[in-house]
Amino acid sequence: MAEKFVIVGAKRTPFGKYLGSLSEMEPADLAVCAGRAALTAQGKDLSEDIDQIFVGNCVPASFETGSVTGRQVALKLGMDKFTVTLDTACCSPLTALRVALWGLRLGEISSALIMGVESMSRVPHMSRQLRTGVRIGELKLIDQIFPISYPGYNSVAVDASDGAEKYRVPKRVLDTWAMASHTKWKQANAAGKFREEIAPIEVRKGREKFLFAVDEFPRPDGNLAAIQQLPTVFGAKTTTAGNAPGLNDGASAAVIMTETRAAELGLEPLGTVVDMAGETDMPYGISWIPALTIKKLLARTGLAIEDVDLIEINEAFAAMPLVSTKILAEDDEARWFELLKRTNVNGGAIAIGHPVGASGLRIMMTMMYELRRRGGGKGVAAICGGLTQGEAVMIEV
Repeated sequence: MAEKFVIVGAKRTPFGKYLGSLSEMEPADLAVCAGRAALTAQGKDLSEDIDQIFVGNCVPASFETGSVTGRQVALKLGMDKFTVTLDTACCSPLTALRVALWGLRLGEISSALIMGVESMSRVPHMSRQLRTGVRIGELKLIDQIFPISYPGYNSVAVDASDGAEKYRVPKRVLDTWAMASHTKWKQANAAGKFREEIAPIEVRKGREKFLFAVDEFPRPDGNLAAIQQLPTVFGAKTTTAGNAPGLNDGASAAVIMTETRAAELGLEPLGTVVDMAGETDMPYGISWIPALTIKKLLARTGLAIEDVDLIEINEAFAAMPLVSTKILAEDDEARWFELLKRTNVNGGAIAIGHPVGASGLRIMMTMMYELRRRGGGKGVAAICGGLTQGEAVMIEV
């Protein structure tokens, strides 16, 4: 029988809002919190049982030294293990998981710690003028995260809006989905659904010290009318602050092993990684790349989208889950609505937040824990990354 690859720990910090509760913490400390929680999730410390560490991080400038950020985190965890740091924008932590899966399949490793971390509050303004001096004229300080864009291309907000227009998803639908994200989060939070995945973290903000345990970005008491009145941003036709996530801080982590290794250590598998896929398309196609990546993953596994019990598509904007599920439904409206009922059932990044280097593992674990609450099944989680790369993972419980 072919070896299976199982998740034996999956935890994240609560996600903080921009300049919020986590804004004075170093990103390495956020990752350490999530990593340690994942390593000890089953009552024993697995630090010595990990062969390699893989870390996703998009903006290393938020670290005091923006190099080998994953290795910095590993050493803070007290783990002298070979560490790989990857940047595929928002895809980064799922790319890290896929690279670890290669090692597991090859038999080079039998266990890995995967982490994703981002502190968008701590990203500094940047100047390339100071090395040589400014003899005359203004000093320009570039903000790397406002807007998020790449030289020669539109901002991601414009690409999301254009994708929604291409697939005939109007602004009222984007806004309605956005409000529903907050409402679903409120219901899930009231039911205690996030307790399994969140590792509370002790933080200091100014002179105040407290235990931070609940995502602080959601606005569940908002209303659709208020969202609809927000202005569009960065020249986009339909993208507003209301149908997009925030700039957020947080970290996620997961421990993956061969089923054999987990059994030797007496660990309960939380879920099995069935397969993963990465995909690309034209650089402005971020709204539909989750669909293309899921299609590639389904083809690899021989399954149809109807065989999947839950879907998570990261809400980098409301356009992503709406456009991608419409494509997966092959533009059949009734089929589309059925897929939407299974998508982001506990809310998404528009409510929870999107610390870009951490979200991929977050959507995976949110889906996995929901599958466990439902008694099992299959789920697929997908995320888009800047300049249109996509990652998708299928989990079975």
